Amino acid sequence: MRKLASIQKIKSIESIPGCDFILKATILGWEVVVAKDDNFKVGDLVVYCEVDSIMPDKPEFEFLRERKFRIRTIKLKGQVSQGIVFPLSILKNADYGAAFLNLKEGSGVTEILGIRKHDPQAEFERKEVLRLATIDKNRMHKFLKRYNWYRKLFFKVDRIPFPSFIHKTDEDRIQLFPDYYERWGHLKFTITEKVDGQSATYFCVHNPKRGLFRKKWLFGVCSRNFQLIKPDKSSYWTLAKELDLENKMKVWCKEHNTGLIIQGEAVGVGIQGNKYNKKGVELFVFNMSEYKNGRTINYDQIEQSLFCIELKLRTVSILYPHVPIKPTISEMVNLAKGISTEYNIPREGVVVRNYEHHVSFKVVNPDFLLKYEE
Repeated sequence: MRKLASIQKIKSIESIPGCDFILKATILGWEVVVAKDDNFKVGDLVVYCEVDSIMPDKPEFEFLRERKFRIRTIKLKGQVSQGIVFPLSILKNADYGAAFLNLKEGSGVTEILGIRKHDPQAEFERKEVLRLATIDKNRMHKFLKRYNWYRKLFFKVDRIPFPSFIHKTDEDRIQLFPDYYERWGHLKFTITEKVDGQSATYFCVHNPKRGLFRKKWLFGVCSRNFQLIKPDKSSYWTLAKELDLENKMKVWCKEHNTGLIIQGEAVGVGIQGNKYNKKGVELFVFNMSEYKNGRTINYDQIEQSLFCIELKLRTVSILYPHVPIKPTISEMVNLAKGISTEYNIPREGVVVRNYEHHVSFKVVNPDFLLKYEE
């Protein structure tokens, strides 16, 4: 679980030109505006809450009510601020109990503070998980669902949990790796554009069940958190049909006698406000792998590109192939800035990957976050 709120140390504090009441504090790799009156000092342990945190409706967070208690990227006096800093004393509120007593640098306090992540898609899918879990706890339901007539009449489930053999795609931001250059500065990376859409996963694998009339290959369509077992009008199934993915993937899998997993970003009509002004829905592939005998073999960017040419699919745009990373986070953020290759808007950011050493992270463009109030 992502640590939306955690105990962190203030690495530096700097003045902001022309400002007498606010300062710039650096925490991990984040730059955050703090009030001078808070008297924070370098080395202080504080509670740091990341962007996209939704704080609970409590008196100590009343100042966020107009923003619906959500922490967003903002700009104050020309300084971009990502997150909010609170003194440790905020944890002494009686509502939080004594859990804070044993906390140290790096400890997560997301659950202690009752913070949720702003993620409409994940919230909807979380409720679906709870609904399905509630159904499965009913003993009578468990007994009756063994009968086909009952399943058809009363158990119309259109989704099941995300397949356990597939890794979900959600890179951490570079700011969470303040020592990234010391760890990976000697490596070369492929840098691709990050597009703002919905994560979509498609797979074709051997059917583990044996039988004369059973399908040899199973095709699956997944959102970020679910496998969608029935074709519907969602963007995920729309893309599967328009791109003829089931047929293409089964033909390829039969020819190579191995399973295949394709993951990408779905963008277009009905998705995140269709920022790229698409007329329909498009899939931008960013991850591909073979799957056989419980083992996953990932493709690098060149292999992905060649595969997508063969199957007439699009990959995410490669901005910088096989390059070293910049030595500072501010330089990497500047690298993430620019105009999208898909439309005349700021690009959301970049994804940085080294396939050989399984290293990846994302760098989000603050201009994009400010434009769309993220």
